[in-house]
Amino acid sequence: MIITALYPPAVGGAAAYFGDIAPELAQRDEVEQLVVLTERMPGQPCQWTKGKLRLLRYLPTRVSLPQRRWMAHAMTYVLAQLWFATRLPALVRQHRVDLIHFHTRYRGPLFQAVLRGSRVLVIADLRDKMTDPARLVGVADWLLCCSEGVQRFAIEGGFPAERTVLIPIPLTPPEIPSLEMVSDVRRRYELGDGSYLLFVGDITCNKGVYDLLEAYRRWRLGHPQVRLVFAGPNREGERFLSQARQTAGVIYLGRVPHRDALALMRGAKIVALPSRSEGLPRVILEAVALGTRVVCPPGIPEFERHLSHFVLPGVSAEAIMETLDRVWSLKSPPSYPLSEHSVDRVVERLAEVYCNCQEHALPR
Repeated sequence: MIITALYPPAVGGAAAYFGDIAPELAQRDEVEQLVVLTERMPGQPCQWTKGKLRLLRYLPTRVSLPQRRWMAHAMTYVLAQLWFATRLPALVRQHRVDLIHFHTRYRGPLFQAVLRGSRVLVIADLRDKMTDPARLVGVADWLLCCSEGVQRFAIEGGFPAERTVLIPIPLTPPEIPSLEMVSDVRRRYELGDGSYLLFVGDITCNKGVYDLLEAYRRWRLGHPQVRLVFAGPNREGERFLSQARQTAGVIYLGRVPHRDALALMRGAKIVALPSRSEGLPRVILEAVALGTRVVCPPGIPEFERHLSHFVLPGVSAEAIMETLDRVWSLKSPPSYPLSEHSVDRVVERLAEVYCNCQEHALPR
């Protein structure tokens, strides 16, 4: 059983990740049945089955909400915890689950208590640096880490090194949008023909959006014709909208379809992601695959190794300005070994982990 808040057609890194691996895992001979448990989504069926893959949209809608007010966020957290406590044990028995693979965005005492009492192998999947690894030690038999930086973060945070496994994020290189598609997206979003910087992702403080706004205000003095475009769900509410409105040259598009996001990335001068909490961001890999220059978050060894000229030294307005200036002047596009992220390769490694971990589960 895979437990994830997001699954296609929802958008986001988790949706893309599990949407890539689940259908492929379900086709493996080693897998008799794969159940994906995810949030309810308006307009989508509560359950469907395709071959050995069964999708259950039973979880309270929480993470997939485009904007989360504090009170609603707290209430849906409690609802999710109660759902796990009252319904997950029976669901595990009903589907004869041997292994639970869960995204660590789901946490909390009731959820973790259910996992500890499940009597099946539990694998946690750490995709960023937002979860305290020490809290997973008594819950997860094994911890999947999406990058070297996340693995180091987990070990330094108290999770036993011998129970961690490095599994890169899967990525099918996107089809490069045509110039006609880029022009169409520019027209539909009223971007005109001028140059722009682009941020794609959830609008949150941890993603560095306020640092980017401040850096752009100052950087724009030397580049008055270059705009800054944000695309993604606004998790910050009026605070972000107010600052965006007060900053000349900033455009906020809201949530956009993935196809449009790729065209926007293709047309951008630079895709910037000054995040503090990333594991290994898909948006940077996609931008690189499209030949677009990038500003990468710090603390990711893979980027420091292969994209050193494009990596922020830290997350601050000064660091972003300095990196924007450097990347703006570069003539060559970034290069990264995307073959390491092939879906087939990642699924093969996951299947090995599923099989091998069965022999080394924690006593329950």
